[in-house]
Amino acid sequence: MLRRCTSDAPDCKKCGAQVAAKRVEIPDVKRDAPSQWLEHPQPPPQAEPDATGGRRPALLRSKVPDSDTELAVRCVLDTAERASTATFIYPGIWLAVTLATHAAASWPWLVWGNVLGLGLLAVVRARYARSLPELLRQHPRRAELGFNALSLLSAAYWGCLTAACMWLAPLQPLAWTMLMVTAGMVAAGNTMLGFNPALRYPYPIAMLAPVVVAEALRPLPAHLLVMALQCVFVAYLARSSQLVHQDYWEGRHARRLAEQQARELELASLTDGLTQVPNRMHFDRQLTHEWARQCRRGGHLSVLLVDLDHFKNINDSFGHPFGDTCLQAVAQALQEACGRSTDFVARYGGEEFVVLLPDTDTRGAERVALQMLAQVRELVLRSEALEVRVTCSIGVATVTPRHDKRAADLVQRADNALYAAKHGGRNRLALADTPSDAHSSTMSS
Repeated sequence: MLRRCTSDAPDCKKCGAQVAAKRVEIPDVKRDAPSQWLEHPQPPPQAEPDATGGRRPALLRSKVPDSDTELAVRCVLDTAERASTATFIYPGIWLAVTLATHAAASWPWLVWGNVLGLGLLAVVRARYARSLPELLRQHPRRAELGFNALSLLSAAYWGCLTAACMWLAPLQPLAWTMLMVTAGMVAAGNTMLGFNPALRYPYPIAMLAPVVVAEALRPLPAHLLVMALQCVFVAYLARSSQLVHQDYWEGRHARRLAEQQARELELASLTDGLTQVPNRMHFDRQLTHEWARQCRRGGHLSVLLVDLDHFKNINDSFGHPFGDTCLQAVAQALQEACGRSTDFVARYGGEEFVVLLPDTDTRGAERVALQMLAQVRELVLRSEALEVRVTCSIGVATVTPRHDKRAADLVQRADNALYAAKHGGRNRLALADTPSDAHSSTMSS
């Protein structure tokens, strides 16, 4: 149980404090000004600087929704994953078809030369797909263009090979077998790759266009019939690719919306509804994170417990709506007193706030506390035609975290220091584990 001085008398003999319960004339301030938390949300918990000086994403448990760029990258990776199963199918099917139709005896240069060509192309595609995630991180646009170019090159290669068979051996088993295999590969590719806007139409066109050209150059009755059937086939491909494309992207956008809603709900659960600063649960999570981080780094960690002086008296004199306005203004003032993005202000409960200062020793924490005392003292609020000042007391505790210590003890030490500041006269700070009369600082009126 945290100890607090609960006396609300204008002259508190127990604490020796002179409480300004009277109404004084002070310039007005805006009551509904947006807080710093609303203008610059603090993602919970704060990200830790990395080796490059940047900041890693916030350690929220919910997933960060993908941006449009990330969705595009994900589409390329999904395409590569699906296409990887067919990378070495091209040389395998070509070799099987030519051996089954005894084409190797008639055109050995055609058969074995293209086995080598398709094999080399498959190796290049496999190596590129292996390095694709890293390439997408470094140069996403160039990496995507390279992947699409290799995919279309494979399709065009196979289409030209089918066209060559129809030109060299019209109406023979090799030509008809290649034509059926090509139709099957186009249908399979349309199903696997139809969600990718860059390959949705170019892939089947690259594979079928050479075949259509070969059929047009040799207008045999059978070829003309096949061309008519290919028109129906193309209409089917367009419709099926539309369904594949629609299903994929609707699923991706639905997932992103769900992630966004989950993140907003998590942020709402970690935010105090009145002051719009992080709440107690958010602070506990942040404290655990910073404690573990400083245990690894060996740095300092400071906690400031801030309590408004005689807040019950303010509520009784001016009403709870004015008290809410007071809490909002104090939350904003405390955040403005923090000088770094890693400093963390949260509402601890009631009229209490807690401040977490990573990589801050006792002297630095004391300077921040003095700035906060000044910021709160300068606050002025108006209730109807009357204006009132507010003050606060602050307990400061600093430690070098170790695994054999507890983070809760640091908060308890800050609470003990706050209790000392209250007994020392309020409107002041006190450092933990030191005599309050020798180490407390009073802000003069």
